[in-house]
Amino acid sequence: MRKVELVIVGAGPAGIHAALQANEAGLDVVVIDSNPKPGGQYYKQFPPDFIGKAQKIAEQEGSFLVTMLESTPVEILSNTLVWGVFPAPQGEGWLLNLYGEEAPKQILTHSLILATGAYDTPIPFPGWTLPGVMTAGAGQIFIKNQRVIPGKKALLTGTGPLQLALASSLVHAGVEVVAVLEASAPFPKAFKYAPVMVTQWGRILEGIDYGFTMLRAGVPYRLGWAVIEARGDGEVEEAVIARVDRDWRPIRGTEQVLQVDTIYSGYTVKPNNFLGRMMGCDFEFDHQQGGLIPVRDEWMKTSLPDVYLVGDTAGIGGAELARLEGKVAATAVTVQTGHRSEKDVKPFMRRMRGRIRRQRQFAHMLGELFTPQPGVIALASDETIICRCEEVTLGEIRKVIAEGARTVNDVKVLTRCGMGNCQGRNCELSIARILVEELGPDDVSFDSVGEFRVRPPLHPLPVSALADSIDFEDFEK
Repeated sequence: MRKVELVIVGAGPAGIHAALQANEAGLDVVVIDSNPKPGGQYYKQFPPDFIGKAQKIAEQEGSFLVTMLESTPVEILSNTLVWGVFPAPQGEGWLLNLYGEEAPKQILTHSLILATGAYDTPIPFPGWTLPGVMTAGAGQIFIKNQRVIPGKKALLTGTGPLQLALASSLVHAGVEVVAVLEASAPFPKAFKYAPVMVTQWGRILEGIDYGFTMLRAGVPYRLGWAVIEARGDGEVEEAVIARVDRDWRPIRGTEQVLQVDTIYSGYTVKPNNFLGRMMGCDFEFDHQQGGLIPVRDEWMKTSLPDVYLVGDTAGIGGAELARLEGKVAATAVTVQTGHRSEKDVKPFMRRMRGRIRRQRQFAHMLGELFTPQPGVIALASDETIICRCEEVTLGEIRKVIAEGARTVNDVKVLTRCGMGNCQGRNCELSIARILVEELGPDDVSFDSVGEFRVRPPLHPLPVSALADSIDFEDFEK
């Protein structure tokens, strides 16, 4: 079994920069990613045979970084799942169980950096399971990576600046964007963050570019609105929209019907922290940063020895913060493994602290302005499916809450929510919102209702893959 000094799980902005930083110091590094190529969602790489428009700045940067990474001695295991991480059977370190055609079944490492990013958090509403309703992240993947346009007449609903980015991409792709519905009402709260915004000129200019694209295309941007129902015979044909109040509950009597064939739902993203939770890292709850956030020191080190969580997997903060945290964690490993001294890296750490502080201030601003409010679950009706894998409805969840369920794991046991292929990624947060809504925020909180317990295997696997991971000689002994 191979043993390396550092394994990095995730090859997005955080993982790539961590790998480059560690390689520069001479560490033996392996990067593991479930995608066909490094880059993650932010640096999503185009198919090699695609010929199209000139790449945007982020795409150019991603291509450059991926090329740099592939030119180093760093071993990259693509199309590979990490389905379990356990303490090494002998001595210090961690044992990773892998599944992939060209990947070893297991690998031992001294240090581990988890940079698994984030994933879309869909909001259930009547008709959200119809073909033609998809998350904003899925829309970006279709356009950026597959060059497939799912529809011709689109409506965007959700919250946050990523909606503007998607709307701009759709306009450039030739899609008619009927409207962008922003559930939040960020003004006048946003004005107090003017000092934070002046440090983010790159983002400001990017937002202005998106705004001008929408303006030229005549795309309405409607604050305080959301889709409350998707309708159609076998596919989306129209959307019912309505104003929402400060708690994001629909205001009856404001409904309008729009003819569309695609609805993109983008209600922010959630940290993909399942590996850290499975391993037993200490977490604390921060609703504005996506839920459970790992307890870390200034080196990005968690409560577990030689385990680091960085980027959006440790709290939603964006690509720039992810890059910085990846560099810091890798630097910490170089010190821990003796490749560099703590004295040598002190100037670097001083620079990083100021940059990280500014990026976290920006992340805090976005969290305060655009975090979905608990009332958003009121978009669903009793007949609305909440857990798509097990087809559990809101009415069924309300029934078990009335009978005594008080945590998401209570609901899981009584309804099978979260036991399907996605392992609760789609329904976990919705169930927490339902519990808070039904029981009342004075009696429960997002922290108290909890999140699903995570157990291996983290992903659906063939039984043969699990059998191959067992050393049957241990049983004979």
